[in-house]
Amino acid sequence: MNNTQTRSSDSRKKISGSTIKIIAIITMLIGIAASAILDRMLMKNGLADVANNTEAYQAFMESNGTLFIADFVMQLIGGLALPLFCFLLTEGFMHTSSLKKYAIGLAVVAVVSEVPFDLVYSGSIWNPYRQNPVFSLLIGLGILVLMEKAEVSLAQSSPWKLSSSKLLIAVAACVISVVLNVDSGIFAALMILVLYMFRKRQVFGMALACFLTSMTSQLFGFITFLDILPVLFYNGERGIRKKYIFYAVYPAALILFYLIVLLTGLGDVSLT
Repeated sequence: MNNTQTRSSDSRKKISGSTIKIIAIITMLIGIAASAILDRMLMKNGLADVANNTEAYQAFMESNGTLFIADFVMQLIGGLALPLFCFLLTEGFMHTSSLKKYAIGLAVVAVVSEVPFDLVYSGSIWNPYRQNPVFSLLIGLGILVLMEKAEVSLAQSSPWKLSSSKLLIAVAACVISVVLNVDSGIFAALMILVLYMFRKRQVFGMALACFLTSMTSQLFGFITFLDILPVLFYNGERGIRKKYIFYAVYPAALILFYLIVLLTGLGDVSLT
């Protein structure tokens, strides 16, 4: 889809799409670092053994409190990434010159990232019970394609028929997300759907997307409301045109962090 839209002339809006992408990538890297390294350090130091023992937990926190807080804060920051990537996917869908190439690029990233993702988050080469979040974005792209087709083909139909079709698409996407065990569950699909429905009111759409995130965790949801800020100052421009570099960042980061895990002797630490 390649829609031509009027760009905002508001001088306050100085953030391009590539800037939002860089923000999303930085927060994502911080979250991966916490999950790959700090989580393993805490588990190695005995976190799993003190979960049901108050005295042991207090003793653990006395010696590992700083590490625990650092991990917690970094996980919070990492939680900012997904809503931004959902927003960028919606923008990419509306402005891409080749939907086919866009979908293929996303699919390649999802497939290439799967083994490194499983190694980082599960410690195994293959974990059928948890698929990387790029698959969530791919499902979201499918939602947008079907939504657009429904809007075009049912434009002259009754409103209830169009609404029913959209509801069926949303339900199907949620079912697929659950069946495939994608990392973000149904929430990435729902966020993408909301952001597309309110594409002409982007700040409001992001606020609703953040509210959806708050349904999984009140604290994480509260933090993700910070994602409204880059959208508020988004100027509608694409920015840096280096999409293949951006595509490579996620799998490369997963591989890099897992290598760090191995080099620091944390490869044998169980995360369960």
